[in-house]
Amino acid sequence: MCGIAGWFGPAPQRDRSPKQTLRAMISQIAHRGPDGQGIHLENQVGLGHVRLAIIDPNAGAQPLWDYHRRGVIIYNGETYNFPEFRTALSQRGTPFQTRTDTETVLVQYLEYGLDGLAHLSGMFAFAIWDPHSETGILVRDRQGIKPLFIRQEGERLLFASEAKALLPAMNQSARMDTASLHLLLNFRYVPGEDTLFQGVHQLAPGGVLIWQNGRISQTHLSPFPDRFKSGSPDEEEIRSEIVSAVERHMIADVPVGIYLSAGLDSATIASVASELNRDGSPPQTFTIEAGDHPDEADGAQQTARQFGLSNLREPMPGGFDRWLPRLVWHLETPKVNAYQAASVAQLASRHCKVALSGLGGDELFLGYVIHRFLQIQTRVKRWPGATPLLRTVAHASAQFLPQIPPLRWEERVRGIRMVGSLGTPRAYGIIRNVWDHPHQRQRLYGPRLLDANLPDAFHWLGGHWPDSGGDYLTQGRRFEEDNKLVNDFLWQEDRVSMAFGLESRTPFLDEALIQLVNRLTWQELMPGGRLKGLMRRVVRPWLGDEILSRPKSGFQVNAADFFSTHLRPFALEWLSPQRLKDDGLFNPVFVDKILHSQPDNRLRWHYFLLYLMVGTSLWVELFEKNGDVPSW
Repeated sequence: MCGIAGWFGPAPQRDRSPKQTLRAMISQIAHRGPDGQGIHLENQVGLGHVRLAIIDPNAGAQPLWDYHRRGVIIYNGETYNFPEFRTALSQRGTPFQTRTDTETVLVQYLEYGLDGLAHLSGMFAFAIWDPHSETGILVRDRQGIKPLFIRQEGERLLFASEAKALLPAMNQSARMDTASLHLLLNFRYVPGEDTLFQGVHQLAPGGVLIWQNGRISQTHLSPFPDRFKSGSPDEEEIRSEIVSAVERHMIADVPVGIYLSAGLDSATIASVASELNRDGSPPQTFTIEAGDHPDEADGAQQTARQFGLSNLREPMPGGFDRWLPRLVWHLETPKVNAYQAASVAQLASRHCKVALSGLGGDELFLGYVIHRFLQIQTRVKRWPGATPLLRTVAHASAQFLPQIPPLRWEERVRGIRMVGSLGTPRAYGIIRNVWDHPHQRQRLYGPRLLDANLPDAFHWLGGHWPDSGGDYLTQGRRFEEDNKLVNDFLWQEDRVSMAFGLESRTPFLDEALIQLVNRLTWQELMPGGRLKGLMRRVVRPWLGDEILSRPKSGFQVNAADFFSTHLRPFALEWLSPQRLKDDGLFNPVFVDKILHSQPDNRLRWHYFLLYLMVGTSLWVELFEKNGDVPSW
């Protein structure tokens, strides 16, 4: 795991030399690679790298050339199946200078071109420069686990692991993209490939950009080769592939730890990892006392004891007023649950360089409440006459709304509108807190946003809703995997771990495991409509009834308590009337109304909006106004 930054094309013309510009770019992501830095400059290319040494720590400094100096690479991530390619290349007589996956990826490309990269399994974002043809390529893994940001300026293509690293090379100062901000305030993440930085985009998951002579072409990695027999896998096949996925993700020359909650995803990883390390040093597990169930941390400790693993447990750290500005700087966008995720990353980083995470288990095996909601809608759509009946009920119910207290009235409106649009992308949007409406814009926004040309969030959703057939649950699942998983969960996982020089790995997002499980229908994954029903049967021999009987718990905090203790005091400063007037983004009347309301868990939607507004104000201060970045 590392950080990359650089350009293909003419060197940026700023008030510093190209070398100084490149150094300034990687200084913005130094936290991603505390073990080393390197740059390479020549005509038409600048490559910068910061390294977190995981494989072959004593070698593999980057930028890295192959033995014959045919090409050079800067690489962020891990390719878990690289040993098999290294072995095959070595048998063909290819010499290697290191034991790293980085060099293997470079040689694989030089020998076989883009077709050779299709076989790579892992999380990665990298840049390769071929000096002989003066061609540069950028590649991002298919799941979008590792980030890669790009900006085109004429014949120049800038790229970096974090958007902030582009700023020293850009021909303009940082400026908020108001359309992206509007979508963020609706979805709670920026969907698609855009960012909050005007003119900065992401390379799509699985995307490949090719730069040559100032011209840019785009393609995608070929599908991962399918090695499984046709038909639905049985439980033993799934168990075997989970073991293989965890084993692949444990490859490292440094200690590997595990994030541990009371749930079955992290327990599954802990169970498998403990068996794989039976004769070696068992991985340590890490737990933060946070969650919406009071026994969450106790359950994690019980899980660790069950598998003979040590568990380091700590309470949430104090100093939210110091953490939030730093989190916004690292995340480059406000994230609602980042405080909790960063806390466990900080804890783990004090004891290891790599941590396995259960992220992806709910997406792969259908474990979220949203999946049950989508399932219900799938069935409703099949009932003759259901849609007009629901719309009639929703219209009738709306007549009683004015009798409900003002703030809670908005929650009832959302519920009723959702009922009236069941079975459509709009219903999914409402359940996922999309609120876009001209009246709401007037209530929430200040002049800078009201004067901007903003997209309709529901139209954006409808335009990006999968339409390749299948039922409503399948479509909604695909939308979540393409957008929320990549731009919310994985974005956060990468940033908060790398903020502390920690590599977070996600075995449930292993290419082969995904390929195998995707052979199953949702009816097979959710037998009888039970969330994660199949997975529970698969892992029962490993986990036992005690773990499987625990209630599902999220990583949230109590909304009303969080508002009173942390959010309100912070908002009084960062959403003061003067700041709101200066930034012009939000309506002071709405902010004041929430700040002076009685704490109430039924106002969660309002608190989330307030949190995002605070984070936006911090973003403006840190990036548009070049404010100081506070320490942890």
